[in-house]
Amino acid sequence: MKEFSIPMLADYQRPVVKLYDLPTLIDTGSLVPVFSMYPEIFQKYFDSKLIMENRVIGGFGGNEAGAVYSIKNFKIGELNFNNFEVFVPIEPKIKFPFLLSATLFHGMNYEVDNLNSRFVVRMKDEQKLEREFKIRELRGMLYPQIDGNLITDVRSFLYGGGVIF
Repeated sequence: MKEFSIPMLADYQRPVVKLYDLPTLIDTGSLVPVFSMYPEIFQKYFDSKLIMENRVIGGFGGNEAGAVYSIKNFKIGELNFNNFEVFVPIEPKIKFPFLLSATLFHGMNYEVDNLNSRFVVRMKDEQKLEREFKIRELRGMLYPQIDGNLITDVRSFLYGGGVIF
């Protein structure tokens, strides 16, 4: 079994790590990653391509209008995502620049280790560290597609791998 960990930032009560020198929330309830920065700033710092305009996602904080962009390369620890698609809101409301969804770790186990202040990812030896994450629209809703597997409900995510508590 392969494993890597990312130190968590001790100042937060939720699982927050630092990626690209920015605080990044690991959101176990989110289906798609959200980059909470104005589109102009996002496009300035990331080599990206617009995929879908005028889309809405919903969550406990309500609905957010925005767009889906593809980034050529994004790293989370030892995982390298090629063609990484993210939702970028028109008016960012989340205080974290990056919100990473649990679906990014589909088929893997992850652990929020509060005792040692680290986020741990475990995967089978044969699993690749190169992954592809896309966002697909189906019946007006946005869904994650990881390495070709479309996740349309919570059950398909949980039975494909998920959280260890």
